[in-house]
Amino acid sequence: MKILCVYRHKVSKENEDIKKIVEKIKAKGHEVVEFDLFAAKTDDDFDRLIDLIWEADKTISWW
Repeated sequence: MKILCVYRHKVSKENEDIKKIVEKIKAKGHEVVEFDLFAAKTDDDFDRLIDLIWEADKTISWW
């Protein structure tokens, strides 16, 4: 299963609890794709996000 993790804030991406959860997801054999919303600046970044959402089986937003 392909799971997209969208990080709203840099703090979320650096959070140790979130890192552990993402590692457990990976350990179960799921493909994890990460997207840093806080770093998105251009229309191309947001177009890429839309494509990633459509390609993923599940999306998790970390706020």
